[in-house]
Amino acid sequence: MALRLILMRHAKSDWANHKLSDHDRPLNERGRRSAPLMAKHLANHYLAPQAIVASTAVRVRETLVLMLAEWPYDPEVFFEQSLYLASVETLVSHVRGLHDGWSDALIVGHNPGLTDFVSRLAGRPVEMPTAAVAVATSNEESWTDAVAARSWQLTAHWRPRDLFD
Repeated sequence: MALRLILMRHAKSDWANHKLSDHDRPLNERGRRSAPLMAKHLANHYLAPQAIVASTAVRVRETLVLMLAEWPYDPEVFFEQSLYLASVETLVSHVRGLHDGWSDALIVGHNPGLTDFVSRLAGRPVEMPTAAVAVATSNEESWTDAVAARSWQLTAHWRPRDLFD
């Protein structure tokens, strides 16, 4: 069974209210357009995560609400405080902790850790602007083995600006 790890940066957030903490910033209009677009794009490419592990930030939660509304299935969703501005090591830990019964999993987080993690998996620099998605696959039997072996292939990378007409 091949494992597919889908990594996404949250959609574009709103900076208008300077009284809000970074964690509490909502999406802006562009973010509200990008999230469903990316969800449809994933579905059109037969990428249906069985589980989603996401940061607790408001902009991540709003991104997921908009995405889930586009999908005809209900993945298990787990919000983890430790994914808020997570380091590469924290992201690796979350991948290692994924249930081996899930062949497709989505992690939604933040930069700079997310860009660094995707670049590490790809073995080259990969840009992860807001709402970007990267898909990495491994032929290992378990998430733990895939992380240990570093046996990932970056099979897709999409940015919203590449998909808008």
